[in-house]
Amino acid sequence: MEPSLLSSQTLSVGEVELDVQSGELRRNGQKTRLADQPLQILLFLLAHRDRVVTREELREQLWPADTFVDFDRGLNSAIKKLRDALGDSAEKPTYIETLPRRGYRLVAPIHAKSAAEPNPSEAVPQTGHRPRLIWVGGAVAVIALSLIAAAHLQEPQTYRIRSIAVLPLANLSADRDQEYFADGMTEALITDLAQLQNVRVISRTSVMPYKETSKALPQIARELKVDGVVEGSVLRSGGRVRVTAQLIHAATDQHLWARSYERDLSDIVTLQRELSASISGAIHSELTPEARPRLQTAQPVNPEAYEFFLKGTAAFGRGTTQGMTDAIAYFQQAIAKQPDFALAYVSISRTYSQLAWSGSVAPQESGEKARAAALKAVALDPTLAEAHTELGRVLYQYDWNWAGSEREIRRALELNPNDAGAHRCYAALLRTTGRIQEAMAESRRVHELDPLVSKTSVGILGSGGGSRSRGEYERAITEMQRAVKMDPSLPRGHFQLGWTLTEAGRLDEGIKELENAVQLSTDNLRFRARLGWAYALAGRQQEARTILTELRNRSQKEFVSPTAIALVHLGLNETSQALQLLEQAWQQRDFELISLYNSTAFRPLRSEPRFRELMRRIGLPEA
Repeated sequence: MEPSLLSSQTLSVGEVELDVQSGELRRNGQKTRLADQPLQILLFLLAHRDRVVTREELREQLWPADTFVDFDRGLNSAIKKLRDALGDSAEKPTYIETLPRRGYRLVAPIHAKSAAEPNPSEAVPQTGHRPRLIWVGGAVAVIALSLIAAAHLQEPQTYRIRSIAVLPLANLSADRDQEYFADGMTEALITDLAQLQNVRVISRTSVMPYKETSKALPQIARELKVDGVVEGSVLRSGGRVRVTAQLIHAATDQHLWARSYERDLSDIVTLQRELSASISGAIHSELTPEARPRLQTAQPVNPEAYEFFLKGTAAFGRGTTQGMTDAIAYFQQAIAKQPDFALAYVSISRTYSQLAWSGSVAPQESGEKARAAALKAVALDPTLAEAHTELGRVLYQYDWNWAGSEREIRRALELNPNDAGAHRCYAALLRTTGRIQEAMAESRRVHELDPLVSKTSVGILGSGGGSRSRGEYERAITEMQRAVKMDPSLPRGHFQLGWTLTEAGRLDEGIKELENAVQLSTDNLRFRARLGWAYALAGRQQEARTILTELRNRSQKEFVSPTAIALVHLGLNETSQALQLLEQAWQQRDFELISLYNSTAFRPLRSEPRFRELMRRIGLPEA
């Protein structure tokens, strides 16, 4: 490479520009960030542009002798990613020529961009930190060293990180079936960092949409409203794991810290904790006092147990009844391999609580299993925030032990103040017990930690549900109509909108939406019961009674929410039958009884002594 290129920070390579420090390619104003290995290959080819670079040289430079990886697959994958980023073709190369069984040669014209050429809006200020990648040997080392020298000519700049997002770690194993492993590592890192003091850590659900995004980091940071971003990769082969991560100041795209970790799979928890500690040190933050002992003493994990745990987490993430059933089986296999695996018990409890909403498991059955798993998790690890969250959920959803639930959830938030799930659970508890202002404050905290959820159809429906519970029907309807427009195939959207329209007295519109929900989810008996209620309110008694008969018959063979059946009777002005079913709902711990407590559907019963006594036993305030 010509001497004039050695000190250049920006190189023109064919029709693209390479920012050597950040690893970005720029073409027509569009930026693409190269992953570590493709960037390393490009830099090595630049350093030896006048000759063929052999595959063996790349192996020695990029895959040291002690690296555990299928080299051929890894190199082929990295070259393909580099070509894709450059817009190149192996058949008709304009950037990288392949010489079969020999290696590669850079064929694109190269020159350093002059000082007059850079776009001031794209200029990146120098800091006293190391560049993203430093290579020793050849001209690439000179480039890196020149960048360091330039950086040290200026005053070091301190960046304050008060909020952070961990982007999905890239899977470098060249095996798409290993995506669940990389996603599991991402979630573990987020969970650990969420226990930092005075730092807002974005929830997993808001970062996963960026899994394969081409957006630049500053744009991602603006969308998530964070100061710092962690990005990296996971490479797994056999019984070994390597994780590479870097911390970037988002506004300036400056790399503040980078490191690689390699461990046996049995030491995966130790690796995660070391990585979390290093990142917290880089942003000058500490763990909460409650979380510090647990993260500083990592117990080994059985590799097979961890494998089952990650597969279960991936299955749960599908959000379907079958996915949750599969998840429970995986988590149980994890516990069979390692009986003291507290996180697996947490996940069993969470899955049973979620599975109950599908109606496929009776509340008494799901509640008993969720409670046992949550108690076991707390006993195994009292400092595990998620364990207290799930125990709080059980006490709220099944036991109606409001004080006990609040105690457990608040303990979870002491251990992990950035746990969006715990804040969401607390908001639901507060809303149910009539503490509306406190519930709204918790919901705002959820949106801070999980900003993208509030922009999804599911998040908008949740916000609309809150508006409905406060009697703000027009606002709720507007929000829910927006959610339905975003995803017309989501049965829940039509259900929530139909429910809200019906409560607001717009019966014909409500019935239409509820009919859509039933058509999209024919097995959901809760949807069908709500439609029967709407039919009854609209005077369509025959249709309402047809649904009522179906629900009664199904309840002889499977669990059907007594509260849902009671609603149809209420619509038909059959108060005695409705009260009898609500008493049955109390005995069966049907959690729909408390979820519908604030609904106007129960308004005809407010003056009934039997209903007031029922609410007293549940412990809810009079509405």
